[in-house]
Amino acid sequence: MTYYLKYRPQRFAELDNSGAREALIRIFGSGKIPHAFLLSGPKGIGKTSAARIIAKSLNCLHLKKGFEPCNSCPICLAINKGSFLDILEIDAASNRGIDNIRDLKEKVKLSPSRGRYKVYIIDEVHMLTTEAFNALLKTLEEPPQKVVFILCTTNPEKLPETIISRCTRINFKKASETEMMGSLQKVIEGEKLSVEKKALRKIARFTDGSFRDAHKILEELSFLNRKITQKDVDQILGRQQAYSPTFLVKILAKGTLVEAIMEVERVAEGGVDILDYTKYLLEELRFYLHGVWGLADGKEGDFKESELLDYIQIFSHAVLEIKTAVLPILSLEVAVSRAMKKSKGRNAKPPASPNRGENLSGKVTNKQWQKVLDGVRPRNHSIEAFLKAAYPIGLIGSVLKLGVYYQFHKECLEKEANRRIVEQVASDVLGLPVRVFCQISNNKRKRPKRKASNKQDLMTVAKTIFGGEKNV
Repeated sequence: MTYYLKYRPQRFAELDNSGAREALIRIFGSGKIPHAFLLSGPKGIGKTSAARIIAKSLNCLHLKKGFEPCNSCPICLAINKGSFLDILEIDAASNRGIDNIRDLKEKVKLSPSRGRYKVYIIDEVHMLTTEAFNALLKTLEEPPQKVVFILCTTNPEKLPETIISRCTRINFKKASETEMMGSLQKVIEGEKLSVEKKALRKIARFTDGSFRDAHKILEELSFLNRKITQKDVDQILGRQQAYSPTFLVKILAKGTLVEAIMEVERVAEGGVDILDYTKYLLEELRFYLHGVWGLADGKEGDFKESELLDYIQIFSHAVLEIKTAVLPILSLEVAVSRAMKKSKGRNAKPPASPNRGENLSGKVTNKQWQKVLDGVRPRNHSIEAFLKAAYPIGLIGSVLKLGVYYQFHKECLEKEANRRIVEQVASDVLGLPVRVFCQISNNKRKRPKRKASNKQDLMTVAKTIFGGEKNV
């Protein structure tokens, strides 16, 4: 079980978000329970956890302090396992139509089967259609007895005011650094980890107030070492930054369709979840839009408001498609193509070949490639050895694409520290900032022959594999 699920709060008092915690304790302590809640706030802040705690408090057989769930009775245990029939969780992003809400309206008429209340948790409620909102409104206006609705959303501004006015609203603000470090400390103690304070603070600051993201990073770090240092955090965060959607946004502003598709391919090859990546891309575009509007948290960029609004619409639609897509990367590539067409002439040259990446916009000469090898050698002999067993496919915009023959070589060259060395040297040689992308090659004609002159290179690689240079 992942850390975020393993250590998710089980009682009101355990909620990490202090504002929401105090508001819910105040409501349930009064004994006056509303028929509908609206939990609003950014992703990964604890809205769903709070919704389940509310459901337990309404149905627990042995409440503590008058309103805290005991977490040991059969009903609490069933809710924790997600098997309690009187608790229904609905993802509005996937079930957003009028038919889904009509089905809900019919079911709410039924009495609870085991608990005191039937509880409907509707996640991402802002995704409902106008017709679905109207149908939901009628249910909220005349709620059946023993039924409680909990609406969760990251975008409360998209909800009709008529819906908001019929709910008791609980705002979940972004976690403060203190709240975040307190949440991580629970995991550290539970997992018996050792984490440097500076490393912990860096995680807290990097995750932008999301408990879920912070727990994911801590879990990934725990796979590396039980004693986590600031250097370990830099390694993990550096990899995440290497696949930041910021690169794609810059290509949308000044690049070509070929570069954009190559960037999507690089991200997918890096094992990044396409759905999460697209959501982060939307967040990035939002900050640029805020910059156009002159808001404090905005970013400056070479965009017009109309372009950003087009991009946001395109990639918002892509998120819905990706959730059910057989090939998620294809949905993102199509969205990128549509976005580039909205740019004024920025994508005038789409790829002419069905072989992605083989329609090159620039060649790397043998002389240039040798200079890259010469520049890498004094920095790290092992990286140079791996590069000698690779070859430059070409320069596609600002992406230097390399062909490699073995998965091990690919993984070593793509390690954050190693990739940065190659990118720095290649940027100096080629005279422009480049990013390196590796792919497994089947080009036998390019495969290097194992001559005697390569013996030292092979020895270097062997040392790397069997315990030589540890930084590769």
